Amino acid sequence: MTQTPAPLADRITRSADTTGLDALFDPRSIAILGASSDPTKIGGRPVRFVKESGFAGTVYPINPKSAEVQGLPAYPDIESVPGDVDLALVALPNSHVLDAVHACGRKGVKVVTIFSAGFAEMSEAGAAQQLEIVDTARSYGMRVLGPNCIGSMNRATGAVGTFAASVGVPFVREPLATVALASQSGAIASEWVVSGTQRGLQFDPWLSTGNEADIQLADVLAHLALDPTVEVIATYLEGARDGERLREALQIAQEAGKPVVALKVGRSEVGATAAASHTASLVGSDQVFDALFEQYGVIRVDSMAEMFDVCYALAIGKLPNGDRLGILTGSGGVGIIAADEAADNGLRVLPPSDGLQAELKEIWPPAGVGNPIDLTAQIMNDRSLFPTFVDACLNDGAYDSIVLGMTYMGLLDPWTEQLVEGLATARANHPDAPFYVTTLSRPEIRQQVEELGIPVFEDISTAVRVLGRVTDYAMRRQRFEQERASRADVAALPAAPELPSTLTEVTAKAFLSAAGIGVVPEIVVTSAEDAARAQAEIGEPVVLKIVSPDIAHKTEAGGVVLGIDTPDEAAAAFDRIVASAHGYDPGARIEGVLLAPMITDGVETILGVANDPTFGPVVVFGLGGVFVEVLKDVTYRLAPFGLDTARGMVRDIRGAAMLDGVRGAEPADVEALAEALVALSRLADAHRDRLDSIDVNPFIVRPAGRGALALDALVALRERFGEDA
Repeated sequence: MTQTPAPLADRITRSADTTGLDALFDPRSIAILGASSDPTKIGGRPVRFVKESGFAGTVYPINPKSAEVQGLPAYPDIESVPGDVDLALVALPNSHVLDAVHACGRKGVKVVTIFSAGFAEMSEAGAAQQLEIVDTARSYGMRVLGPNCIGSMNRATGAVGTFAASVGVPFVREPLATVALASQSGAIASEWVVSGTQRGLQFDPWLSTGNEADIQLADVLAHLALDPTVEVIATYLEGARDGERLREALQIAQEAGKPVVALKVGRSEVGATAAASHTASLVGSDQVFDALFEQYGVIRVDSMAEMFDVCYALAIGKLPNGDRLGILTGSGGVGIIAADEAADNGLRVLPPSDGLQAELKEIWPPAGVGNPIDLTAQIMNDRSLFPTFVDACLNDGAYDSIVLGMTYMGLLDPWTEQLVEGLATARANHPDAPFYVTTLSRPEIRQQVEELGIPVFEDISTAVRVLGRVTDYAMRRQRFEQERASRADVAALPAAPELPSTLTEVTAKAFLSAAGIGVVPEIVVTSAEDAARAQAEIGEPVVLKIVSPDIAHKTEAGGVVLGIDTPDEAAAAFDRIVASAHGYDPGARIEGVLLAPMITDGVETILGVANDPTFGPVVVFGLGGVFVEVLKDVTYRLAPFGLDTARGMVRDIRGAAMLDGVRGAEPADVEALAEALVALSRLADAHRDRLDSIDVNPFIVRPAGRGALALDALVALRERFGEDA
């Protein structure tokens, strides 16, 4: 009896696998199965492209009907090829692909790229064919790119592994910057390559992953991150089959100091559905992707235009050391636009010190020397004015980056020469300072400025927005070393506690307490008399709550009573709660009633864990009470993480000021909150295979120095583990 293979997503090694990827980007030999003498056909284009690319290796066209293809000796099958083959390109009908993969495996091919479509993206039968192809390739130790992909390209080595016509598109201008590209969409990759030729941005190497039967986007990202010739990585992604694999790849890029710029689609329900049907990808929760990108320093962009702008700025510009922006313009209006955009993009526009203002006034008395700094129209009359102002601002240490609004000086003579000379002076005096310039310009003037390591934009809003993205990346990069140290601290902590055998609020809070998360002190009683004694022992207003493994939502069951001040009230409340619980669910197991002091001296927050199907446990934090339900002011991170990430979560919510103390309230114990988030992330990671969710609401953050306490908790297991617990 034939055994049904497990789903592909369940059979992928849970780590980024770069094995064999050198053969995609730097092969010694390439075979084209289905090679055509017609250079316009899918099987003919790779032959033509590789002949024109300067590839130093050997090319083997495979065509059983021809002895020669486009002037190259052809072979009837790959096993007739006299030499070794690193990379094989398959341009055959899908019914012939499996036989071709077997033949490539017998030949010892390292990687086979399958252009052919009609597999998992089309039908269940196609998915079964795809699985058989993967199993066959693995039996030979061979990697597979695709199927249903347009392949790969490395201009630096001349390695053509694609039929995409974009390979032959000439550059309008000599490329100024090179950015690697990994895309889950072949059409997107091809379009970006062509667009780059128009803008002086060369995507190289580049690759599309198609159906990702074997080689995933994560594998390619890891490979590019480890390539010393790659400085910036652009990626288009629709989803991830293996979240841990993608997470590991992004961590490799982060540790290598390689910025990754991502256009992640599928934000909307309609977009997510379209993405899934496009390449059979699994699209996860968009908030979880945001959390992933935040933790691993990925710059998420919202459009193709922004992708190009950010990659361009990263590739030719300098990284800032902080978020203080100096705005220098010849127009007050342009300065105001820039200041507004800066405020929206996390950049601080601080006024100069009194000393710096005096210095600037001495240089040019009519100037407006706040920030934005208005040099007036004199900027076009005095060629030394703006470089002198830049020099003063940077020497003072007031700003981490400078945006210069230079109107149309790059377009019209005699100001073009003045602009380039002034910027050259500024760059010579400050070789590592981030300068962004906005000006209308002629192509040759723009290029001269760019060669100084200064990005040029026409629109001041775009320049500031891009600088905001780049600055945010630079700041996260600076925090990475601290976070790496705190990750080591987390790894050194004792093992997480075991899950309780039964799940109630009492056992859930004991579980949290054993993990190092503060919980409110409480007493569980089984009679009205015991409830009266417990209230007297606590000696302050208490809350009473039903304890039952069968009642998750206690309030709905009438199982919660607040503000009980006396023993008699506690006894009466006990009887009322138990009766309500029995009425709500006559079969529910009642283990007693919990009494705990009412804690009111703090800020209500919510901590939680959700188990994402792609990325595993995700920790949620936000303000509690009505804030979480109405404002949905929450943030997410993937477990586990360290203190710096936890502190970042606290800063991320819009209502973070509530924790700083408002209307005379004391500042909250934010450090205790951060420590609780770390402990929760560690707990979630330790039990990732069994936990479905954890809800800690409310989690009261008390005044600084007094800690933070869980007032309620609910732990739920994955359904298949319910009986084991």
